[in-house]
Amino acid sequence: MGTIEELKAVSKTVVQRLRKQKLSDGKPFLVWAKSLPKEQSYLEYPDKSIKIVSVSDSLRSFVVVRELTEFQIRAVREEFDLY
Repeated sequence: MGTIEELKAVSKTVVQRLRKQKLSDGKPFLVWAKSLPKEQSYLEYPDKSIKIVSVSDSLRSFVVVRELTEFQIRAVREEFDLY
């Protein structure tokens, strides 16, 4: 059985692969962040834009709260290693 560090590394690789696949397919990718209120998340789009969205309790819909500026997008990409 793997160590916690090994499991984290594998998880990160899987999430990065899923993100790349979704964006390549023209679909947005949801990024959960502890720094946002519980019901909000980042939604990264294939065009490289990122918006903060409020996700419904059913996880079937969302409302755009606001679109991030280029400066804010760079900060989010750096925080979550989204390159």
